[in-house]
Amino acid sequence: MNHRQARPDLMIFQPVGTAARFGPAVLEFESALDRGRADTPIPVWVGSRSDLNDGIALAADLYDGIRRPPGCDLGVVLGTGVPEELRRFARPLARAWTGEDTALEATEGSLLIVGCYADLRAAVVRPVLEDAYRRGRDVILLTGRDLNSLSWAIAKQYGEMTTEAPTGLFTEIDESPQPTRAPYFHAGLLDGADIRALVLERTWERILFNGHGTDDSLNLGQFTVCGLSPAAVGGPPAPGPMCAYGLGCYKPMDKLIAVHRVRAAEIVLSGCDSGPLVDLASYGPGHQLLLNAIDGPAQTVVAALSMHQSGRVENLLWLDSTGREGSTARVLNESLRDIHPYPSFIQAGLPSSGRGRSPAHREAGPAPWHRQAELRTLVRTVSARLQGFLTAGLLSPRHGLRERLETVAERIDSSATRLVMGLDAEQRLLMRSLEADLRSLDRALAERVAEDPDDDIMEFPRFFGHRSSVAEEDVTTTPCMCGRPAWRYLRRGFTSRVPDTVALGCLRCGPIGYALAEGVTVRGWAADSVTAGGTLRVEAEVEGVRSGEAQIGVSVPGILRARIGPPLHRVRLRAGEPRRVGFDIGVDGTAVPQEYHYTVFAIQDLGISVLRRHFGVLPA
Repeated sequence: MNHRQARPDLMIFQPVGTAARFGPAVLEFESALDRGRADTPIPVWVGSRSDLNDGIALAADLYDGIRRPPGCDLGVVLGTGVPEELRRFARPLARAWTGEDTALEATEGSLLIVGCYADLRAAVVRPVLEDAYRRGRDVILLTGRDLNSLSWAIAKQYGEMTTEAPTGLFTEIDESPQPTRAPYFHAGLLDGADIRALVLERTWERILFNGHGTDDSLNLGQFTVCGLSPAAVGGPPAPGPMCAYGLGCYKPMDKLIAVHRVRAAEIVLSGCDSGPLVDLASYGPGHQLLLNAIDGPAQTVVAALSMHQSGRVENLLWLDSTGREGSTARVLNESLRDIHPYPSFIQAGLPSSGRGRSPAHREAGPAPWHRQAELRTLVRTVSARLQGFLTAGLLSPRHGLRERLETVAERIDSSATRLVMGLDAEQRLLMRSLEADLRSLDRALAERVAEDPDDDIMEFPRFFGHRSSVAEEDVTTTPCMCGRPAWRYLRRGFTSRVPDTVALGCLRCGPIGYALAEGVTVRGWAADSVTAGGTLRVEAEVEGVRSGEAQIGVSVPGILRARIGPPLHRVRLRAGEPRRVGFDIGVDGTAVPQEYHYTVFAIQDLGISVLRRHFGVLPA
């Protein structure tokens, strides 16, 4: 059978009233699936659950073909009450199956868990979800409030949505508009439109609801996505919201959106507690958003295990996702790693047939993870350096670059929000602006130091050193330029305003090197002496933690009459790859013969590194 095969003339789903009829219907469908034929409807064991017929009727508007679903690597059935007919029905949805007593955390690949909601206990499921979150592994649930709901949840996985339909996003959390071809109803639009009619009167490939909520409801301004199910009537007594006790709803009834009537192949319930495990739920199954959505036509329902802070960043990431990144739940969980160190979402249902097409066009989407990490590291590093320069007292109030440094510091503080740091367009703009500012400031600082080696900024080793202590666990030895062993050690600031520095000391040469932590590494070589009137050639090598532009220069004490050429080198660095440049120190013929020193300095991203080396001037 082709992965996508539409039969407009075929009844896609066939309700079956009894378990006795359901078994043969499964065998017939399985045979047709194996033979690659799409002429046998997908059986659904509805039993006495007449409300499931409503979901089947809505599904007729959504699915127009039969597919062989994208199976998981491994499947497991939880609970002893799942009959063989249902187990057989689910078998094509995983490539291999294991027993319930298997240590599921130790297994590999994507995992499919099949079982009634009552069997999804935290003691069993939570360790699996947490392990999968740590390892970047997909876990898919197939569940329902009872065996009939579970039958319907399995049956929907075989449905194929071939007709194009819109992707919609409705959010109470995000107040900003988003240029997109997809309907993006942000908080400012919710009160000016009939959201209920918009949601229920059309079919959707995918739809996401983002708002404050709990087990039974999710708010969208005046509207509410409601979890009350027809199956709740006459069910076993269980805690429920105020409507369960005849006290009505806290929202107007004409503003309720019954989630089981939403015609979407994928529904994301991005509200707190919209999909708790059974023993973590506040309300009984009759009022569960997740279970109500599963009873509807959606193949895939993504819901929140507990409280979370999903917002605009996750919304735009979801709009951009195509299925190649993993399950929808994994995509959202990955995005939220910077806020929650645990899984926030679960997914009931395999990736829907409405997912995997081109994402909605938009101007600002999520940034790639590697670029997000690079920008966050740069912002944090530069911010710490600026704080040390400006607030700890290193630079005098009249320093020539103080105003420019303060401007950059203010811009970083105002821009470093999760929204900017997580979205591609905003992040690119911030990165370009910040890198341009840093290149300009690095050059200006280097020119000041080349002209005046005693500039305030070059006091950083002594100034920060007096406000720091040696990190005993971070002391190592490294060869000095003289060939003897030297100590390399980290000095941690006593307060948050004092940045960490790295020092290098030798018994013969003394303190020879200092750098702001994570700054460029500097090495240098030259002859031990030069005659007055001669030229000392200095070879300097620099290596950066981050790719980018660096400024490199050499200075000598003011008491030595000498000319340095060139004054500065501007070099492009690639992270981890050393670059070498040369300087000539032309010593004046009248220079006093004695010992002097030269200092190689390098600046990148306001991180200053210096290396000092002694040399002697001999009589001409």
